[in-house]
Amino acid sequence: MDLKELFAAINDEELEPNSDLAVLREVLLSVTSRRNFDTRTMKKFGELTGKAHQHRRLKPSTHSIEFELVGITGNARRISEFALQVEDILVTVDLSRVKKCEGEECEALFIDESKNKSRRWCDMAHCGALRKSKVFYDKHRRVNPVAEAEIELGAK
Repeated sequence: MDLKELFAAINDEELEPNSDLAVLREVLLSVTSRRNFDTRTMKKFGELTGKAHQHRRLKPSTHSIEFELVGITGNARRISEFALQVEDILVTVDLSRVKKCEGEECEALFIDESKNKSRRWCDMAHCGALRKSKVFYDKHRRVNPVAEAEIELGAK
């Protein structure tokens, strides 16, 4: 299950507040904060998944049977695919692995696929590096407040 496109879409900073993607984000955000979904979100999520299931058909191939969406195109198809992915996350993924980034100004959601459930940031190269460099800087500050005060007094 490749979820990169789903998470890229719901983590978009330009997300419209009452859009279908915002509803999918709110469902996953409720999971991360371990709170119940509000009634409006549940109703809208049910409508999205219901529509997706109406267009879902079995597609046999030589090695397996897969689902496909028929009779739906464009943005509606994309939203239906995302709704089914979120539904699949709720049913098949350990929900303690659905997390929100701990970056200072980051609101991104992700699935922690680390072995010991220790991932804390959406992207180690950005949010993780910023946090770790801030901690390092704070820990290794070579500022001596007493020496600075003496320099200021001597200069006057």
